[in-house]
Amino acid sequence: MVAKQWSTAAILGFIVPRFLAAPNHLPVVDLQYAVHQGTINEAGQYYNFSNIRYGDVITGASRFKGPQPPSTINRTLNTGQRATRCPQTHPAWLYDGTAIAQGVPVSQLQPPRFNISDIPAMSPEETEDCLFLDVLVPSRIFPPTASTKQNSWHNGKPAPTSTGAAVLVWIDGGGFSAGYKHEQNATGLVARSSSNHDEGLIYVAMNYRVGLFGFLPSGIVGQGDSNVGLLDQRLALEWVQKYIHLFGGDPSRVTIMGESAGGGSVFHQITAFGGASGPAPFQQAILQSPGWQPNANPGFQESLIECALTNASALTGRTIKTVDDLRALSFEEITLLNSVIVGRSPYGIYTFGPVVDGTFVPEMPGRLIAQGRFATSLNAIMMGTNFNEGVLFDSPFLKDDRDYRGNVRLFFPNATEDMIDHVATDLYPNDLSGKFNYTTQPLRAALTTAEACFLCNTRYLAQSLSNIVSKSIFKYLFAVPPAIHADDLGYTFYNGNGSTTWEGYPVDENVALTLQDYIISFTTTGSPNTGPATSPHSWFPPYGTNASVLTLNQTNLGTLIVDPQANLRCDWWQKNV
Repeated sequence: MVAKQWSTAAILGFIVPRFLAAPNHLPVVDLQYAVHQGTINEAGQYYNFSNIRYGDVITGASRFKGPQPPSTINRTLNTGQRATRCPQTHPAWLYDGTAIAQGVPVSQLQPPRFNISDIPAMSPEETEDCLFLDVLVPSRIFPPTASTKQNSWHNGKPAPTSTGAAVLVWIDGGGFSAGYKHEQNATGLVARSSSNHDEGLIYVAMNYRVGLFGFLPSGIVGQGDSNVGLLDQRLALEWVQKYIHLFGGDPSRVTIMGESAGGGSVFHQITAFGGASGPAPFQQAILQSPGWQPNANPGFQESLIECALTNASALTGRTIKTVDDLRALSFEEITLLNSVIVGRSPYGIYTFGPVVDGTFVPEMPGRLIAQGRFATSLNAIMMGTNFNEGVLFDSPFLKDDRDYRGNVRLFFPNATEDMIDHVATDLYPNDLSGKFNYTTQPLRAALTTAEACFLCNTRYLAQSLSNIVSKSIFKYLFAVPPAIHADDLGYTFYNGNGSTTWEGYPVDENVALTLQDYIISFTTTGSPNTGPATSPHSWFPPYGTNASVLTLNQTNLGTLIVDPQANLRCDWWQKNV
């Protein structure tokens, strides 16, 4: 579990402002346990406080265990020049998926084969001691006013009359095997928040453990904690609550946001502890393509532990029998093990990810939402999905119904044969005429994966939160062709002419600025419609009983449709996965 014991001295802190852009006249923030100097980003007109430690060292005996707040004090001025990221890796199939997304014909590809020699060299930034975050503060916000510093935090609790700026906390995605705080360049988003809005917003992004390091389910065998990557995120959110006032932020105006696994992480933060731990350390949420592979079966978790032990023994030439033995591996050995296990993942699978652990994830999030076991303190939710979410994740080499059923088994290890038969016969029939919006087995699998792992998640939230914040739920469909998974990232983090999507397609500026304005207005006001910059844009209606969804496309920008996920298939997935 995430420790919540932060010293009073560390919480109260103080700030020593410097205002000029010269290196010797940059702002300094004193966190008591560390002193950080910001740098100035002239393009975005913001100060960047980089590589702030929010969690203690997680190596050695702390590997595979929940994080703790920093335990040491270092008063040396830190300029944040040493960038860090947690160890990263990718499955071999992703290279085929990327090639297809970039237009390479399937006929020119071979089914993916993993080879240890193909593992890329680690970035110099990768380190196991990686619990750091960045804070980007518009120059018009920093330094905070005296009232902000005095009112934002009082006797260890947020004050009711806080006057600080809104805060957007980004959780990066990457299949829970990759992703790091500075993977996305937030310059354009932060700059637009200041140029078109009265106050701007503070942007925070954190590293969290991924892959084997973050999601080995060691709790199932009583030798550590499961879901420590999610616990890392929670600790970072608690850090924001305790320290963001020193940067001019308001801890009662925090929006968390993520895409893909980052969006799935946001979903898990909403349902954390089944809603039983009190108010969440955030007030609003933005979820873009929230996804994860359902892993609830204890047998699956035990098999994943066994997989790690077996592969570790083979790679090291030693007998590795326990999670404690894995802790004793060197950084080089454990990193190689991580790359091998994830690299060999079946097509569309990343192997590691959130599991049901009985505490932070007491049940599958969809079921928790249906049971009302989530953060009911939320004020507003904004969600988005992409038109072709599933194409990236399903093998283009599926040929027949047998292949399709095998693919369903891979994605849903908890499913019984009766459930698989229902999926393949009733939900997504073997009819390739186009009647069910697919004409090939890969497209049939893509729709299945998209709905079960991404699209239906937004429907669950919209339905369950409607009784709490019915007028503050908003959903959009990103439909700029090809609109495959993660294409909207290039729009969220648009940085001007020349910006592209991850597969290289040019970003449409009008759509990008519209999306950015919706995000900024939602973060600062709780509605995508009330910020100064959104007046030229289409009205973004609440989801409501009509299940209204706003489309984002070059043509017919702002057209309203009925949520495609308002269907019986999503109802079935929520009850059965």
